[in-house]
Amino acid sequence: MEGFGGFAKQYEQIEKVSAHHGNFWEVLLYGQIGRDRAVMFNLADNDKLTFTATSEDSRVLDALAHAQRHQAARGEYITAFNEEGKEVDISFATQNWRKAVVDKTRTGQFVRKHFEAMVFTALAEELRTGDVAVVGSEEYADWSEQLLAWEAVQETLGSYLVEVGLAEAGEGAEDKVRGAAAAADAGYPENDGLVIDPETGVPSLKAFRADGQRPSAKRLEQEIKARLPERSLMGRSWPGPRTGWSGGAVSARRRATSPSSPTPWAAT
Repeated sequence: MEGFGGFAKQYEQIEKVSAHHGNFWEVLLYGQIGRDRAVMFNLADNDKLTFTATSEDSRVLDALAHAQRHQAARGEYITAFNEEGKEVDISFATQNWRKAVVDKTRTGQFVRKHFEAMVFTALAEELRTGDVAVVGSEEYADWSEQLLAWEAVQETLGSYLVEVGLAEAGEGAEDKVRGAAAAADAGYPENDGLVIDPETGVPSLKAFRADGQRPSAKRLEQEIKARLPERSLMGRSWPGPRTGWSGGAVSARRRATSPSSPTPWAAT
């Protein structure tokens, strides 16, 4: 065992082979980005780049902060609990990532190298989609800060709704919405396909069941069958001596067996 690098080296090779056959590439990623670990942590430092979530979902940034707190760790595992004693939420990650990060034999701990790879991979994706922004950046700016103020929107909202057909001239958007809601409420008792949950208020549609084939559809089907003769593939005869199942194949066999037709393997 020692001649092949020891148990740890052999276990690493087994993990790579297993990941390759199981489409479990996540456990291999740290080997590719491990050399850039110091650079990534350096960039993630608040003195270099300041990240901010563009929504209320800050799970990735919370996980990044947890990885930064344990940046100096060199062991195989780090704690899965933050400074407040709560478990770090990694529900943003895929099932494969969670499988790589959580060791079932080590309750309350994360596999450090896979946790770091997962965090930086998720951070890159969040930056790409705009869910995380970089303060002071143009390319990765917070899109919510680029929206018009509501006061500015109100000035042109009426004409815009008329232009896109959501309201008529002289009619406010609120009046139209209220009218549509009143019409829906009035028709609800007679609508057997719409069900509104009394507890949650969530609407849902019942599965539609067909009443069966209409008489007109049956007559159309019979007329089509009467005008369209039934044909089989083997009985189909195509024009021309070299194509088709009946004419082409028979003609080819006749030419092949004709005394005047040389065989393909005949000597020249």
